[in-house]
Amino acid sequence: MDDVILKIEDLTVTYNTEDSTVHALNNVALDLSRGETLGLVGETGAGKTTLANSIMRLIPSPPGELKSGRILYEGVDILGLNDKQIREIRGGKISMIFQDPMSALNPVMTVGSQIQEAIQVHEKMSQKESWEKSLKMLTMVGISPDRASDYPHQFSGGMKQRVIIAIALACSPEILIADEPTTALDVTIQAQALEMMQELKEKFNTAIILITHDLGIVAQMCRNVAIIYAGEIVEYCSVNDIFKRTSHPYTEGLLGAIPKINSDVRRLQPIDGLMPDPTVLHTGCTFAERCKYADDRCRAEHPELREIRNGHKVRCHKPLDSEYKY
Repeated sequence: MDDVILKIEDLTVTYNTEDSTVHALNNVALDLSRGETLGLVGETGAGKTTLANSIMRLIPSPPGELKSGRILYEGVDILGLNDKQIREIRGGKISMIFQDPMSALNPVMTVGSQIQEAIQVHEKMSQKESWEKSLKMLTMVGISPDRASDYPHQFSGGMKQRVIIAIALACSPEILIADEPTTALDVTIQAQALEMMQELKEKFNTAIILITHDLGIVAQMCRNVAIIYAGEIVEYCSVNDIFKRTSHPYTEGLLGAIPKINSDVRRLQPIDGLMPDPTVLHTGCTFAERCKYADDRCRAEHPELREIRNGHKVRCHKPLDSEYKY
C-alpha cells in the first residue's frame, strides 16, 4: 500500500466579495504518496493555484475562506495549526515554486540573502555555512554565485524563476508544489528545472505536485494525473490511462487540442465555450454546457467522482472508455 504523506479531504474554498461569492474549490479530495509526482492539469481559472495556496496556508483572508475540509500532512491537519506551527512546515517540509517570479521575491533583499534566509529558518547552520549553501543552490540552478549580491530587478524573468526554484529546493522538502515552474523559462532552462526536480525526487524521495498546462511535461514527469475543472477534480488516474484510456469528455477535449506530429490536420480542435460562472453553484454537471455528449440527466444531476476501474476515477454519468460508454 502506498505511503500517503498528504491527504486532502472535501476541501471547499470560496472568495467573498461585496457583489458575489466565487466558488473556487468544491469538495476536492486527493492523496499524495511519498516519492510520487502528481500532475494537476486544467485551464486558467480552474482552481489549481487556489489548491496549492490552500496546502501552503496562503489563502488571503479576506476575501478567501476555507469553508470545509481537511489537509492532512503526515496525519496532522494543516488547517488546524497555529502560525508558528505552519511556519515550521512551510518552506521546510512543504515548499512551493510560485507561478509569478516578479512578485515572489523581495525587491530590497539580494537573491543570495533570500536563499540564505530560507535555509536559516529551517536548518541549524551558522551564517557562513548557510551563505555557502545559498551559493551552491544558485550554482545548481545555473546562476553564477558571483551574482548572489545582486537584487531581483537585476535579473531577467527566467533567472528570477530559477532563484525561486533555488529557494524552494534549499531545504530538501518532503513535498514540493510546483505551480507552472517552467512558464517563464526558455526550453533549455525548462529541461534543467525539470531535471533538478527529478533529482530531488530520486535523492530524497520527495513528493511533487506539478501544476501545469503542458501535458507533455505530465507525460515526462508524473506517475498520476488529476484533471481539475471549475473547482472540481473531474478525472484522476495514472499517466498512462490519461492518454490511453481517457474517460472524461473534458480530458478528451484537452488531448484533442494538442498538435500531433503523426497527423496531417489544418486546424486544432478547441473545446467550445467557456468555463461556467464560478459565482453560481450548478445543479448539474459543470461541463454539461460544453460537452458534446451531454443529455438531460447531465444538466440536471451533479455527478459524483467515482472509480470506474482500478484507481481510475471520473466525475461523469457515462464516462468514455467504460461499460457506460456513450
